[in-house]
Amino acid sequence: QSEVSLDRRAARSDSVMSGQKVVFITQARMGSSRLPGKVLRRVAGEPLLFWFLRRATTVRCCSGVCVATSVSGENDEIERFVERTFPEVHVARGPEEDVLSRYWQAACETGADAVVRVTSDDPFFDPLLVERCVAALRERGADAARTLKGEFPVGLDVEVFSRDALRTAFESATDAFEREHVGPYVFQTHSSDFRIAWVGNDGAEWPRCRLTVDYAEDFEFAERLFSEVGGMA
Repeated sequence: QSEVSLDRRAARSDSVMSGQKVVFITQARMGSSRLPGKVLRRVAGEPLLFWFLRRATTVRCCSGVCVATSVSGENDEIERFVERTFPEVHVARGPEEDVLSRYWQAACETGADAVVRVTSDDPFFDPLLVERCVAALRERGADAARTLKGEFPVGLDVEVFSRDALRTAFESATDAFEREHVGPYVFQTHSSDFRIAWVGNDGAEWPRCRLTVDYAEDFEFAERLFSEVGGMA
């Protein structure tokens, strides 16, 4: 574990670019409607959240990682797991259903200038794709950046928000769907109010598959994938 921690610190040594602090924030809770407790369900010998955070802490463009969970007592287990296994990862706790508020709170607690959002049931997300989205935000002077839907396998989606864009969504969103899913206010219902950098696949051919873990069969696929290519699949 100490060697892994050293690798994480080294990977983040050059992570702050252009004077901005980019924080990787992921939401996680035990009360999943489809598979309760899935983030701590074991895959290839470790909780799903272990594999996610192991990968998240290697993203070079992010200077910190945060797990945003809710204040519900059932999520105490998530906080204990993160503090025990990834002590460098911050845990923020906010409303159960208002995930947008959770993200804004986490951004404030970590002092983020920009926020990367990938959900914790996507343990195979691509760190290089995260870096492309962050670079797109900066290079295009955008308020937010996002992977184009349909151009990548399910489970590789990335959203990036400037602090101002996230704050605007937090202060202005009134629809329950916008508050539960964080991104719709910026990327869907009020997209014309923001400068958005859309990130496509650049002509690369990605296989049509699910790389998210949402159903029992997804766990079975994740087990097979980890067994074939190892923990850093």
